[in-house]
Amino acid sequence: MAISTKVYNDQAMSTLNRITGDIQGIQSRIATGRNILKTSDNPAVGAKISFTKDQKILLERYNVNIDRSMNRLLQAENAIGSSVQVLQRIHELSIQARNDTYNAGDRAAIAMEIKNLREQMLSLANTRDSNGQYIFAGYKVETKPFVQDQDGVIQHFGDRGVHTLQISDNQRISTSLDGADVFLRIPQEEGVVDVFSTIDAFIEQLDEGEMDDSHIDRIGGMMEHFSLQQTKLGSQMNRANLQREINDKRLLLMNEDISNLEDADLAKLVTDLQAKLVSRNAAQQAFVKIAQDNLFNYLR
Repeated sequence: MAISTKVYNDQAMSTLNRITGDIQGIQSRIATGRNILKTSDNPAVGAKISFTKDQKILLERYNVNIDRSMNRLLQAENAIGSSVQVLQRIHELSIQARNDTYNAGDRAAIAMEIKNLREQMLSLANTRDSNGQYIFAGYKVETKPFVQDQDGVIQHFGDRGVHTLQISDNQRISTSLDGADVFLRIPQEEGVVDVFSTIDAFIEQLDEGEMDDSHIDRIGGMMEHFSLQQTKLGSQMNRANLQREINDKRLLLMNEDISNLEDADLAKLVTDLQAKLVSRNAAQQAFVKIAQDNLFNYLR
Protein backbone atom coordinates (compact mmCIF):
# COMPACT_ATOMS: atom_id res chain seq x y z
CA MET A 1 0.00 0.00 0.00
CA ALA A 2 1.31 3.43 -0.85
CA ILE A 3 2.20 5.84 1.92
CA SER A 4 -0.65 8.27 2.91
CA THR A 5 -0.77 11.29 0.69
CA LYS A 6 -1.31 14.93 1.65
CA VAL A 7 -4.75 14.77 0.03
CA TYR A 8 -5.79 11.91 2.29
CA ASN A 9 -4.51 13.72 5.37
CA ASP A 10 -6.32 16.90 4.42
CA GLN A 11 -9.57 15.00 3.86
CA ALA A 12 -9.24 13.18 7.14
CA MET A 13 -8.50 16.37 9.07
CA SER A 14 -11.40 18.12 7.35
CA THR A 15 -13.75 15.34 8.43
CA LEU A 16 -12.47 15.48 12.00
CA ASN A 17 -12.78 19.27 12.11
CA ARG A 18 -16.34 19.11 10.74
CA ILE A 19 -17.36 16.54 13.34
CA THR A 20 -15.65 18.54 16.10
CA GLY A 21 -17.49 21.68 14.93
CA ASP A 22 -20.78 19.78 15.01
CA ILE A 23 -20.01 18.61 18.54
CA GLN A 24 -19.22 22.13 19.69
CA GLY A 25 -22.44 23.40 18.08
CA ILE A 26 -24.51 20.75 19.84
CA GLN A 27 -22.79 21.49 23.15
CA SER A 28 -23.57 25.19 22.73
CA ARG A 29 -27.24 24.40 22.04
CA ILE A 30 -27.38 22.22 25.13
CA ALA A 31 -25.72 24.94 27.24
CA THR A 32 -28.03 27.73 26.02
CA GLY A 33 -31.16 25.64 25.63
CA ARG A 34 -31.66 27.22 22.21
CA ASN A 35 -31.89 25.42 18.93
CA ILE A 36 -31.00 28.43 16.75
CA LEU A 37 -27.88 30.29 17.87
CA LYS A 38 -27.56 32.45 14.76
CA THR A 39 -29.61 32.97 11.62
CA SER A 40 -27.11 31.08 9.50
CA ASP A 41 -27.86 27.90 11.47
CA ASN A 42 -31.22 27.75 9.70
CA PRO A 43 -31.94 30.84 7.56
CA ALA A 44 -35.62 30.03 7.02
CA VAL A 45 -36.33 29.42 10.70
CA GLY A 46 -34.14 32.35 11.71
CA ALA A 47 -36.07 34.68 9.43
CA LYS A 48 -39.36 33.48 10.87
CA ILE A 49 -38.10 34.02 14.42
CA SER A 50 -36.91 37.52 13.53
CA PHE A 51 -40.26 38.42 11.94
CA THR A 52 -42.23 37.04 14.89
CA LYS A 53 -40.10 38.98 17.36
CA ASP A 54 -40.66 42.18 15.38
CA GLN A 55 -44.42 41.58 15.49
CA LYS A 56 -44.19 40.91 19.21
CA ILE A 57 -42.41 44.24 19.80
CA LEU A 58 -45.13 45.99 17.80
CA LEU A 59 -47.92 44.35 19.83
CA GLU A 60 -46.19 45.27 23.08
CA ARG A 61 -46.03 48.87 21.87
CA TYR A 62 -49.77 48.76 21.12
CA ASN A 63 -50.41 47.52 24.66
CA VAL A 64 -48.39 50.41 26.07
CA ASN A 65 -50.62 52.75 24.04
CA ILE A 66 -53.70 50.99 25.42
CA ASP A 67 -52.45 51.52 28.97
CA ARG A 68 -51.80 55.20 28.25
CA SER A 69 -55.20 55.67 26.64
CA MET A 70 -56.97 53.85 29.48
CA ASN A 71 -55.27 56.10 32.01
CA ARG A 72 -56.52 59.25 30.28
CA LEU A 73 -59.96 57.80 29.54
CA LEU A 74 -60.45 56.77 33.16
CA GLN A 75 -59.54 60.25 34.39
CA ALA A 76 -61.81 61.81 31.80
CA GLU A 77 -64.60 59.43 32.80
CA ASN A 78 -64.13 60.31 36.46
CA ALA A 79 -64.30 64.01 35.63
CA ILE A 80 -67.46 63.60 33.54
CA GLY A 81 -69.02 61.34 36.18
CA SER A 82 -68.36 63.97 38.83
CA SER A 83 -69.82 66.61 36.52
CA VAL A 84 -73.02 64.55 36.29
CA GLN A 85 -73.17 64.46 40.10
CA VAL A 86 -72.68 68.24 40.25
CA LEU A 87 -75.54 68.77 37.80
CA GLN A 88 -77.73 66.31 39.68
CA ARG A 89 -77.23 68.35 42.83
CA ILE A 90 -77.98 71.59 40.98
CA HIS A 91 -81.10 69.92 39.57
CA GLU A 92 -82.22 68.96 43.09
CA LEU A 93 -81.63 72.52 44.26
CA SER A 94 -83.57 73.93 41.30
CA ILE A 95 -86.57 71.81 42.27
CA GLN A 96 -86.30 73.05 45.85
CA ALA A 97 -86.05 76.67 44.69
CA ARG A 98 -89.34 76.46 42.81
CA ASN A 99 -91.15 75.73 46.08
CA ASP A 100 -93.63 78.54 46.71
CA THR A 101 -92.79 78.54 50.42
CA TYR A 102 -89.20 79.62 49.68
CA ASN A 103 -88.52 83.33 50.01
CA ALA A 104 -85.75 85.46 48.53
CA GLY A 105 -83.38 84.59 51.40
CA ASP A 106 -83.90 80.87 50.88
CA ARG A 107 -83.18 81.20 47.18
CA ALA A 108 -80.07 83.29 47.87
CA ALA A 109 -78.80 80.49 50.10
CA ILE A 110 -79.39 78.00 47.29
CA ALA A 111 -77.56 80.34 44.91
CA MET A 112 -74.56 80.28 47.25
CA GLU A 113 -74.36 76.48 47.11
CA ILE A 114 -74.76 76.50 43.33
CA LYS A 115 -71.88 79.01 43.06
CA ASN A 116 -69.67 76.50 44.85
CA LEU A 117 -70.89 73.73 42.55
CA ARG A 118 -70.13 75.93 39.55
CA GLU A 119 -66.54 76.34 40.79
CA GLN A 120 -66.30 72.58 41.13
CA MET A 121 -67.53 72.19 37.55
CA LEU A 122 -64.81 74.61 36.37
CA SER A 123 -62.19 72.59 38.23
CA LEU A 124 -63.43 69.38 36.59
CA ALA A 125 -63.24 71.00 33.14
CA ASN A 126 -59.55 71.66 33.86
CA THR A 127 -58.78 68.09 34.92
CA ARG A 128 -55.19 66.93 34.31
CA ASP A 129 -53.86 63.47 33.64
CA SER A 130 -51.03 61.74 35.54
CA ASN A 131 -48.48 63.65 33.44
CA GLY A 132 -49.98 67.00 34.36
CA GLN A 133 -51.51 67.51 30.91
CA TYR A 134 -55.01 68.95 30.57
CA ILE A 135 -57.48 66.26 29.49
CA PHE A 136 -60.02 68.59 27.84
CA ALA A 137 -57.58 71.02 26.17
CA GLY A 138 -57.36 69.22 22.83
CA TYR A 139 -53.82 69.28 21.44
CA LYS A 140 -52.89 72.22 23.71
CA VAL A 141 -52.25 69.87 26.60
CA GLU A 142 -50.05 72.36 28.44
CA THR A 143 -52.62 75.18 28.24
CA LYS A 144 -55.35 75.56 30.85
CA PRO A 145 -58.46 75.21 28.67
CA PHE A 146 -61.15 76.99 30.74
CA VAL A 147 -60.28 80.29 32.40
CA GLN A 148 -62.56 82.82 34.10
CA ASP A 149 -61.94 86.43 33.06
CA GLN A 150 -62.39 89.54 35.19
CA ASP A 151 -66.09 89.67 34.35
CA GLY A 152 -66.63 86.09 35.52
CA VAL A 153 -67.07 84.79 31.96
CA ILE A 154 -65.42 81.48 31.13
CA GLN A 155 -63.01 81.71 28.19
CA HIS A 156 -61.86 78.65 26.27
CA PHE A 157 -58.16 78.42 25.36
CA GLY A 158 -58.04 74.82 24.21
CA ASP A 159 -58.55 73.61 20.65
CA ARG A 160 -60.82 71.05 18.96
CA GLY A 161 -58.16 68.35 18.69
CA VAL A 162 -58.77 64.90 20.14
CA HIS A 163 -55.72 62.76 20.92
CA THR A 164 -55.64 59.25 19.48
CA LEU A 165 -53.23 56.33 19.91
CA GLN A 166 -52.60 53.26 17.75
CA ILE A 167 -53.80 50.11 19.53
CA SER A 168 -53.63 47.60 16.66
CA ASP A 169 -52.49 47.41 13.05
CA ASN A 170 -55.66 49.14 11.85
CA GLN A 171 -57.20 50.79 14.92
CA ARG A 172 -56.68 54.07 16.75
CA ILE A 173 -58.52 55.09 19.90
CA SER A 174 -59.40 58.51 21.29
CA THR A 175 -57.89 59.24 24.70
CA SER A 176 -60.38 61.95 25.69
CA LEU A 177 -63.20 64.14 24.38
CA ASP A 178 -63.42 67.52 22.71
CA GLY A 179 -63.60 69.80 25.78
CA ALA A 180 -65.51 72.50 23.91
CA ASP A 181 -68.16 69.98 22.84
CA VAL A 182 -68.48 68.70 26.39
CA PHE A 183 -68.73 71.97 28.32
CA LEU A 184 -69.57 74.69 25.80
CA ARG A 185 -71.76 73.13 23.10
CA ILE A 186 -74.70 71.54 24.89
CA PRO A 187 -77.78 71.01 22.72
CA GLN A 188 -80.97 72.62 24.04
CA GLU A 189 -84.34 73.34 22.46
CA GLU A 190 -83.39 76.98 22.01
CA GLY A 191 -80.02 76.09 20.48
CA VAL A 192 -76.58 75.36 21.85
CA VAL A 193 -75.62 76.57 25.33
CA ASP A 194 -72.60 76.23 27.58
CA VAL A 195 -72.74 74.82 31.08
CA PHE A 196 -71.14 77.82 32.80
CA SER A 197 -73.30 80.61 31.36
CA THR A 198 -76.40 78.50 31.98
CA ILE A 199 -75.50 78.01 35.64
CA ASP A 200 -74.56 81.70 35.92
CA ALA A 201 -77.97 82.75 34.60
CA PHE A 202 -79.63 80.47 37.15
CA ILE A 203 -77.53 81.90 39.99
CA GLU A 204 -78.32 85.45 38.92
CA GLN A 205 -82.05 84.78 39.01
CA LEU A 206 -81.85 83.11 42.43
CA ASP A 207 -79.87 86.08 43.78
CA GLU A 208 -82.80 88.23 42.70
CA GLY A 209 -85.10 85.99 44.75
CA GLU A 210 -86.83 84.57 41.70
CA MET A 211 -87.12 81.15 40.08
CA ASP A 212 -87.98 80.32 36.49
CA ASP A 213 -88.97 76.71 35.83
CA SER A 214 -87.15 76.79 32.48
CA HIS A 215 -83.88 76.39 34.39
CA ILE A 216 -84.99 72.97 35.55
CA ASP A 217 -85.40 71.80 31.97
CA ARG A 218 -82.04 73.26 30.91
CA ILE A 219 -80.22 71.57 33.77
CA GLY A 220 -81.99 68.31 32.97
CA GLY A 221 -80.81 68.62 29.36
CA MET A 222 -77.25 69.23 30.54
CA MET A 223 -77.41 66.11 32.70
CA GLU A 224 -78.44 64.07 29.66
CA HIS A 225 -75.63 65.62 27.64
CA PHE A 226 -72.96 64.76 30.22
CA SER A 227 -74.36 61.26 30.66
CA LEU A 228 -73.98 60.79 26.91
CA GLN A 229 -70.34 61.90 27.13
CA GLN A 230 -69.84 59.37 29.89
CA THR A 231 -71.25 56.67 27.61
CA LYS A 232 -68.86 57.68 24.83
CA LEU A 233 -65.90 57.33 27.16
CA GLY A 234 -67.16 53.96 28.39
CA SER A 235 -67.42 52.78 24.80
CA GLN A 236 -63.82 53.78 24.13
CA MET A 237 -62.64 51.99 27.26
CA ASN A 238 -64.52 48.85 26.23
CA ARG A 239 -62.79 48.98 22.84
CA ALA A 240 -59.42 49.36 24.52
CA ASN A 241 -60.04 46.44 26.90
CA LEU A 242 -61.25 44.21 24.07
CA GLN A 243 -58.22 45.02 21.92
CA ARG A 244 -55.93 44.39 24.90
CA GLU A 245 -57.38 40.89 25.23
CA ILE A 246 -56.85 40.28 21.51
CA ASN A 247 -53.27 41.57 21.67
CA ASP A 248 -52.49 39.45 24.73
CA LYS A 249 -53.77 36.31 23.01
CA ARG A 250 -51.63 37.07 19.97
CA LEU A 251 -48.62 37.65 22.19
CA LEU A 252 -49.17 34.32 23.89
CA LEU A 253 -49.27 32.53 20.54
CA MET A 254 -46.18 34.38 19.36
CA ASN A 255 -44.26 33.42 22.49
CA GLU A 256 -45.24 29.82 21.91
CA ASP A 257 -44.11 30.02 18.26
CA ILE A 258 -40.77 31.53 19.23
CA SER A 259 -40.32 28.93 21.95
CA ASN A 260 -41.09 26.10 19.53
CA LEU A 261 -38.61 27.48 17.01
CA GLU A 262 -35.86 28.50 19.40
CA ASP A 263 -35.99 26.07 22.32
CA ALA A 264 -33.79 23.04 21.98
CA ASP A 265 -34.96 19.44 22.34
CA LEU A 266 -32.36 18.50 24.95
CA ALA A 267 -33.03 14.77 24.77
CA LYS A 268 -32.50 14.77 21.00
CA LEU A 269 -29.39 16.95 21.30
CA VAL A 270 -27.82 14.63 23.87
CA THR A 271 -28.47 11.67 21.56
CA ASP A 272 -26.97 13.58 18.61
CA LEU A 273 -23.96 14.52 20.74
CA GLN A 274 -23.32 10.93 21.71
CA ALA A 275 -23.54 9.87 18.06
CA LYS A 276 -21.13 12.63 17.00
CA LEU A 277 -18.65 11.64 19.71
CA VAL A 278 -18.76 8.05 18.53
CA SER A 279 -18.24 9.19 14.93
CA ARG A 280 -15.29 11.38 15.90
CA ASN A 281 -13.65 8.59 17.88
CA ALA A 282 -14.12 6.17 15.00
CA ALA A 283 -12.68 8.66 12.52
CA GLN A 284 -9.68 9.31 14.74
CA GLN A 285 -8.98 5.59 15.19
CA ALA A 286 -9.36 4.93 11.46
CA PHE A 287 -6.99 7.77 10.60
CA VAL A 288 -4.34 6.54 13.05
CA LYS A 289 -4.63 2.90 11.88
CA ILE A 290 -4.40 3.77 8.19
CA ALA A 291 -1.47 6.06 8.78
CA GLN A 292 0.37 3.37 10.75
CA ASP A 293 -0.33 0.75 8.05
CA ASN A 294 1.07 3.03 5.36
CA LEU A 295 4.20 3.67 7.38
CA PHE A 296 4.84 -0.04 8.02
CA ASN A 297 4.31 -0.87 4.33
CA TYR A 298 6.81 1.78 3.41
CA LEU A 299 9.40 0.40 5.87
CA ARG A 300 9.01 -3.11 4.45
